[in-house]
Amino acid sequence: MTDQLSQAPSESLRDATFRGVRWVALARVAAEIFAFAAAVALARMVSPAEFGRAAVPLAIVPLAVILTFEGCASALVQRKSVTQTDRDSAVVMSLVAGLLLSTLTFALARPLGEPLFGERVAGLIALVSPVFLLASVGAVPRATMWRRLDFRRVSVVEVLSLAVGAALSIALALRGLDAEALIGGALAATATSSLMLYAAAPYGMRRGSRRAARGIAGFGVPAALAGLVHVAFSTAPYVILATRVSPTQTGLFWRAFQLGIGYQEKISGIMLRLAFPIYSRTDTPAELRRFHQRATRLHATAVVPLLALLIVVAPVLIPWLFGSPWRGAVVPTQILAVAGMIAAVLTGYPQVMLAVGRPRTLLHFNLAVLVVYVSVVLATAGRGLTAVCVGVVGVYVLILVGVYGLLLGPHVGVPMRRLLTDLAPAVVGSAALLAAGFPLRELLTSAGLPAPVTLAGVGLVGASAYLVTIRALFAAAWSDVVLLARNLAPARWRDRPSGTPESVPALSSTMS
Repeated sequence: MTDQLSQAPSESLRDATFRGVRWVALARVAAEIFAFAAAVALARMVSPAEFGRAAVPLAIVPLAVILTFEGCASALVQRKSVTQTDRDSAVVMSLVAGLLLSTLTFALARPLGEPLFGERVAGLIALVSPVFLLASVGAVPRATMWRRLDFRRVSVVEVLSLAVGAALSIALALRGLDAEALIGGALAATATSSLMLYAAAPYGMRRGSRRAARGIAGFGVPAALAGLVHVAFSTAPYVILATRVSPTQTGLFWRAFQLGIGYQEKISGIMLRLAFPIYSRTDTPAELRRFHQRATRLHATAVVPLLALLIVVAPVLIPWLFGSPWRGAVVPTQILAVAGMIAAVLTGYPQVMLAVGRPRTLLHFNLAVLVVYVSVVLATAGRGLTAVCVGVVGVYVLILVGVYGLLLGPHVGVPMRRLLTDLAPAVVGSAALLAAGFPLRELLTSAGLPAPVTLAGVGLVGASAYLVTIRALFAAAWSDVVLLARNLAPARWRDRPSGTPESVPALSSTMS
């Protein structure tokens, strides 16, 4: 039996995209509100040093999804058609890979982990080792959901799994566990996600075929390695710092990295969950370019000002929200927020390269970037957290140039000059936000106002300055914001006539 993808016209694909945006966005908002509240609670129950010890084991969790899904199931999303034999082969591959990786991680945790990170961290690595097998159960069902563009069901799974993981972490921390509470929550979230995905798209245990497995591996292995390198890139700084500085310093950097870059990636996850299946459904290279270019501009316009606001309010926000032990994360957070802005612009380029069938090119690029990144962190690790953060920003600048000059330009036809037009609204609007936000923050803090009042005042004025600037200077970007807001709104609101019906052009007419 062959599952043939319908060649959907642009209008249908556009509708699927915005339906996906609505569900994924709502899911991310619900999940992240709960997860952020849990993070604040855990930050007050678990010390920075314990977060530092958990940083390396937690870095293994995303590897589990990358290696089992990308390596064994992503080809099912990318292909125009798949057979039952393809699915059966992918199931066997993912489960075997998960079992082997879990066993290998457990076996090597102490022989390799103790000399590098110490006995406590090695024990935590052994504790997290089952995550590969847990993730493998949901690999093929996840691909099935993505292939169907069933973003609604995937979003529900994500919300519930994150809620279960966060709730368990808090419960374990209340019982006196420290880093183990963080690990337990991560395992629970992975298990919940896989079980729910399996319930939504169950599969049998059939043998498959070697020929189908080779075809899946031909795409999946380079894709998994590229994803592996990408995860290594995200986790390399605090893994390296765990071997060079104290657990407390590692924990402070981890917190700064999460605030400056990690939470941006959570917002970007809305786009990432849509990008690969949507890009793979485009009919022509020109259509793919239009979708990517529009997504880049809209994504930058939505995310960059949030990070600019973080730079302004970090000295007030971090001690008030997480407690005074985390005050050392303020300056690193402000610096890494700049890297987060660049990362927001880069969001989706791996999915574009996979959609055009270039996993090996992506792998080679990511490997080169990782070598540069690790070299910079190693060179700056002994000079303090500020030096490391500045080095990270420099690497992100190099990546931005490389992605457009070496990947998107030659293989997709997206020229470097697109950066100027796509980023101008976000950059100019954020400059207005910073100009209004910094003096207001100083005024409100010097007046001795409570932190929530200061944060609310700076947020309101900064957001107003940003939106007024976008509205006055960048009509296309403003239309993007309005269009996104309308499509995220409930159906009864979207159907109401607006006061300026011509202000929101159709997507197909503004994609370029």
